[in-house]
Amino acid sequence: MENQVTEKPYILAVDDEQLNLELLRFILERYNFEFEGTSDDDYFFELLETRKPDLILLDVIMPRIEGFELCEKVKEFETYRDIPIIFLTGKVNVKDKIKGFEVGGVDYVTKPFNEQELVARIQTHVELVRAKNQIEKQAKNLQQSNDLKDRMFSIIGHDLRSPLSAAKLKMDFIMRGIIDPKADNFLDDTVYDLLKTMDEALNLLQNLLGWAKSESDQIQMIPEKLDLNDLGEQTFRLLKLGSDHKQIEMQNNIPTETFAFADNNMVKTVLRNIVSNAIKFTPVEGLIKLNGKTGKDNIVIEIVDNGNGIPKEDIQKILNPNEHFSKLGTEKEPGTGLGLILCQNFVQKNGGALKIKSEVGKGSTFYFDLPTYNGQD
Repeated sequence: MENQVTEKPYILAVDDEQLNLELLRFILERYNFEFEGTSDDDYFFELLETRKPDLILLDVIMPRIEGFELCEKVKEFETYRDIPIIFLTGKVNVKDKIKGFEVGGVDYVTKPFNEQELVARIQTHVELVRAKNQIEKQAKNLQQSNDLKDRMFSIIGHDLRSPLSAAKLKMDFIMRGIIDPKADNFLDDTVYDLLKTMDEALNLLQNLLGWAKSESDQIQMIPEKLDLNDLGEQTFRLLKLGSDHKQIEMQNNIPTETFAFADNNMVKTVLRNIVSNAIKFTPVEGLIKLNGKTGKDNIVIEIVDNGNGIPKEDIQKILNPNEHFSKLGTEKEPGTGLGLILCQNFVQKNGGALKIKSEVGKGSTFYFDLPTYNGQD
């Protein structure tokens, strides 16, 4: 477990003299350090596994193993390479110093210890490592923020622009008389296309905002008792325009009185995106089923369609959060691939996993699990 900056620095020491270990404990605990010491090099590695220290003190001369050799063994483990090691020695010549630095040590303290020197050297190296870790964390967060911003601009610039441009063009045609609002097919074709285009833009915008909040940890998960049959009905009503246009039969087979304990908005977003995708890839007069299977601790929700199906190699791309993957639907409906990335994220936040089973030409099943409601507050 990584130490937090606010925790007391934890120092681990190896010295064959028990008196030295007791002296180190006395000094360091007075200066608000946590301390653990041993004269057994095997037990030392057990202590390392139990808790990663901020700094290690190694005696150079020991009966079983030399401090330099023990230092080399520590540095073989990638997890421990960044731990500063200070050598404790009664003799310091140039040759020893060079060897100590070559094997990965950062400093020397001579015996008998000078209390102020010992504490100052330990404090310096602990603060250096903590400052380095803090900078690396900030750099990582900054890179994530930049990546998030770049992806958002890419989606806004391309995917959100497309439906808005298409809707504007169609309205321009109406205003110029190129499309006649009195024509018999005006409602069925033109108005439907405009509504569908606006739905696409709104759905993308909702996904984009949800994804951005989730990626920047600004979204709060509030689990509550959810009626999954009712959420299924809400989802079908919301997407009725698309399913009716393609004459797709929608079956809600989730049993009544099926309750999950999860975040309402997140589960709605997941259902909306997966069912919307199923409509997109199911041909005219197809079938989409929403199933619910209750177990002891969880409920598995399935969205089953008899659409195009997904090749195995594409399933991996769909589930890869770093890949921007999308395909046109059976009626050339566009998509961004963002919805399923968001679904995966939201399902994971609710303690489940999103999975896909599919057969090309026969259809797909998207399924995920949610915790069962057991009277939680």
